[in-house]
Amino acid sequence: MNKTTKFSAIFTATILVAGLIAVGFNNDALAAKPNPVVKPFDCSSSGTFDGNNGTFEQVGNCSHMGKTTFDGTFTPTGGVLVDGVLCVGIESFDSLFEAANGDTITLAITGTQCFFDVNVDPIDVGALFCSGAETSTVDGTYTITSGTGKFLDAEGSGTILASATHCNPDGDAFDSLVSGDIEYAASN
Repeated sequence: MNKTTKFSAIFTATILVAGLIAVGFNNDALAAKPNPVVKPFDCSSSGTFDGNNGTFEQVGNCSHMGKTTFDGTFTPTGGVLVDGVLCVGIESFDSLFEAANGDTITLAITGTQCFFDVNVDPIDVGALFCSGAETSTVDGTYTITSGTGKFLDAEGSGTILASATHCNPDGDAFDSLVSGDIEYAASN
């Protein structure tokens, strides 16, 4: 190869690289972008439930978040008898987990809340609430609808199980277990 051919090859390569950079083929395009990864998502929390307003406030711990607060509003969607037990359909579109650093995950929850007496027997449908219903359970599903911080584009779904003790002088006690999955960017 003579000097002219070498120079021509180097010049052509230089022009090609400059052209690629000019059209946006730069180091950012070559850098690996984080890929979403599906991970288990589990939370356990305890707190109170205000049946008059359908609101709850809890403190707990979630995988990927650490210590969290969990709050929201439930709306009843109609009552039914299931094997002699009074049950009410419930929905929540604003249930929010918030980590200590301020990152959040918002859930939509649908489920069924069933009421029992102090002996964990089905309550009499005609009974007054606090003279009949002493406990309840919630069996439902969740879908992650949004998030902030490292959970900005999070997705996921799973189950939620909860139990409440009603008619306490200090308010209804309410415990929740969330179990399913979450998908968010691997670099987060």
